[in-house]
Amino acid sequence: MKKILFICPYFGTFPNYFNLTLNSIKYNPTIDWLIITDITKQYDYPNNVKIINMTFEELQKKVQSCFNFKIHLNAPFKMCDFRPAYGIIFKEYLNGYDFWGHCDFDCIYGNLRKFLSDDILNKHERIYCLGHMSLYKNNDKINYMFKNRLDTDTDYIEIFTHDRSYSFDEMGIIRILSNNNIKIYNKFVFADIYPWEQPLRCIETTVNILEKQHNSYINKECRQIFEYNTGILNSLYLNNKSSTTIKIQEYMYIHLQRRFMQNLTKDINHYLIVPNKFINFQKVDTQFILNNSKDWVLYKRYLKTRRSWNKRKNKIKKLLIDL
Repeated sequence: MKKILFICPYFGTFPNYFNLTLNSIKYNPTIDWLIITDITKQYDYPNNVKIINMTFEELQKKVQSCFNFKIHLNAPFKMCDFRPAYGIIFKEYLNGYDFWGHCDFDCIYGNLRKFLSDDILNKHERIYCLGHMSLYKNNDKINYMFKNRLDTDTDYIEIFTHDRSYSFDEMGIIRILSNNNIKIYNKFVFADIYPWEQPLRCIETTVNILEKQHNSYINKECRQIFEYNTGILNSLYLNNKSSTTIKIQEYMYIHLQRRFMQNLTKDINHYLIVPNKFINFQKVDTQFILNNSKDWVLYKRYLKTRRSWNKRKNKIKKLLIDL
């Protein structure tokens, strides 16, 4: 079995459902997580999680020590552009691991190993293309691949020395890897939830390396909620409003994209995920799914851009709290 380590710098405050995320990590005992954080609040960390406490200023110095030019790392979110360089930035933690990767904590993880078979890992050197979860083969060729400049949009020195976000962990590095004939595995086995509407709608986003843009598809007919049960994450869905048969699809994980969620479940091992809430598990019928997948417009009305999230979040949270 290939050894995997997720490297997760995180500063500020964990999501209010972080206990659920940690519990879902616990059900993946053969995969390790390294969390670098300034958060000192005590959580029930499972055995496969290692915590390294450091300030963001200390992280800045650590990243700077890896480069002979002045980097611009002004905020934690800018670390997304440095993700392709984690193989050298956090090299001392990678001994013995076949793959290293990064992932987000606005996620609940299902059975990851079911979707990360050794066959997939043996045949590919980058697994998945998006920032909320990706893996890189742990060798010098891949760890230094980010230095293979194609143009100004893939020039790591340009990217690391400016404050704007370049989406280097998605667009830039995928273009570099593709240009160097690196085998990339990408399949939509995760539920990436569209953030600008109330229903839990999955968005499938691909990296178009020719046009240098992201292409997205959303199935707005599908009505769904999610059930988490002792390490297994399933979508319970209806194909459309007139469907009467509930179908089930297992997912690798759900990415909630910083959606505001009330953490109301008392059983962290078995619960339902509905728009803006984690609730105690209960019997699910077609009407329950329909009632929890209505077409609300609050997200469209108030969330104009991703950058405006922090400024608008308190107002939106107040509006959604009673839904």
